[in-house]
Amino acid sequence: MFSDIAQHWASECIVALAKRNIIQGYPNGTFRPKAVVSRAEFAALMQRVFPEAPSKKGVIAFRDVLPEFWASGAIAWASERGLFSGYEDNRFLPNKTLSRVQALVVLMAGVSAEQSSEAVSAPEATEVEQALTQQTKQIFSDADTIPAYAQEAIGKAIQRGVLETLPEPRPLLPSQSISRGEVAALLCKVLAIPASELTGKRPGLAQDKRSIFQTLFRQETGFDAAELAFLDKKIQQSPYRNDIKQVAVRLQSPDGVPLNLDNSAPYPHRGERPAIDGSGLDFLSPEILSGCLCVATSSQGELKARWLGRDALTNRQMWSSTKFISLLNLIDRANGTAALTDIDQCRIRRAGGQGGFAFNALASGIMSYDNRIATSNSLAAMFKHFNTPAGLEKWTRQMTGNQQLSFQGRYGEVPFIQTPELWDSKTKRVLIKSPGEAHQGQNLVSTYDLTRLITMAGWHWRLPSPAIIPQVQSHSLESVLRAMGVDTARYVDVALETLGLAGVVKSPVILSKSGFGRSDQRDRTELTYCALVQFSLPRSRATDPTASHQHYSFGLTLIAAQRTGDGNQEARFVDALMAAEVTEIIRRLVIGKL
Repeated sequence: MFSDIAQHWASECIVALAKRNIIQGYPNGTFRPKAVVSRAEFAALMQRVFPEAPSKKGVIAFRDVLPEFWASGAIAWASERGLFSGYEDNRFLPNKTLSRVQALVVLMAGVSAEQSSEAVSAPEATEVEQALTQQTKQIFSDADTIPAYAQEAIGKAIQRGVLETLPEPRPLLPSQSISRGEVAALLCKVLAIPASELTGKRPGLAQDKRSIFQTLFRQETGFDAAELAFLDKKIQQSPYRNDIKQVAVRLQSPDGVPLNLDNSAPYPHRGERPAIDGSGLDFLSPEILSGCLCVATSSQGELKARWLGRDALTNRQMWSSTKFISLLNLIDRANGTAALTDIDQCRIRRAGGQGGFAFNALASGIMSYDNRIATSNSLAAMFKHFNTPAGLEKWTRQMTGNQQLSFQGRYGEVPFIQTPELWDSKTKRVLIKSPGEAHQGQNLVSTYDLTRLITMAGWHWRLPSPAIIPQVQSHSLESVLRAMGVDTARYVDVALETLGLAGVVKSPVILSKSGFGRSDQRDRTELTYCALVQFSLPRSRATDPTASHQHYSFGLTLIAAQRTGDGNQEARFVDALMAAEVTEIIRRLVIGKL
């Protein structure tokens, strides 16, 4: 019906209202669902929504609404019925943008005008208003910012089901300008549009996993172990590359309604291992040797999680996916020494040297493999040298509770700086010095360990104090998370595109670290992927702008392997397989089948 609504969350409401001639588009065939609405436009709309509303008072001649103004008749009609009032000096301000709360006040006035018989007597009204105000505070996290004149109207909107009652408070954003799409959604509720017209269907989510793998595997044509289609897709090709700067804001304040997650429990404290559903990932292909998935929700302000796994506690070589551990350990120790120091103002240099390199530049180099300063392996080996092998291993065990893990190995190359130090360029002092002890041994951790660490980092703002990395400060943590946003592997990007969600996903956060190699000892190619993912999607049959989107947040780690004797063939297979399995996990999460 309109050329620009297919990907909008309220598209079905827009179509239903257009069919009833209540809303209209523009001559060029667009609707402009994200465009804001003026007071004059809303007054004109109310005349079609509440045609039976009775007159309450005489017509007001606003001095800024001339008779020839296109909406003068509608403004006179709306003011006569008490839906709109003017401002000081007898002005209407017809072109002023309407806010969310103002739109709701007008709508509820219209509902009351058409159903005036439901009005309560004066003594009861005070009690009702107090009850509605209390209910509003329970539903909206920013209820204190709702203007006093609108409290009763918002309460009635909740009472009548125009605004949903949900278990977890959410922001109303009362002063935010209301959009045409949001208006359409509210009208769907006010006018009781039948649910049969609002199917909430989302194309692409019913695809078969086998066919998805075959499609992705065909995209590996022309690639080999040196460069793979998805592992080496790189951030420059990602449609979400510009979202990285918003990582901390989005992780701190998730956008959307929390999942209704069965069998969830409070996120465990440091060193405590959660109960993991050992059969929860049975749908994964046999070539996925091990996996751990942690899905988050919130209830009464507390983050809760459900843990699913396949052989999630077995320690394995996880290749380069472990490289972010040393970064977390360093900022934890640095902020333990200087809590106010932002790691972004620090430089890494040779002990006693001058100059140096910005922390984020080196951390990003580990993830992106751009080799601008040094190779990823040599940078990762250098970060390990900020702690002793035993000290780093002990810290990792303290975080995850896995007392059997080993983390004293290196990454196959000489450290970029053998004896590095972390220098605060603002305070002009050294925060952390390398103990100068070589790392030798193995890096053997579980998929649970990596999932635990990346979720501790990503959900830092939402976790209670006993569950967070103890000394790390959010201003420093943000630097590591931004670095993890530039991982060369883009499996989540591929999954969202494959499922047809790329055009509707909102507020995405994609942080990850991949690892890849062929083990001579095990005679097979192995691929690991650790990620923290967060995004929102339009809710099925959404008719409430404050609850238009469903929030999804999860951490995962998978390791895939294949042995055929042909390294290039193995590499292509595990790359396509990883993309297919991440796609399947997101598909099941979105349709509620996990």
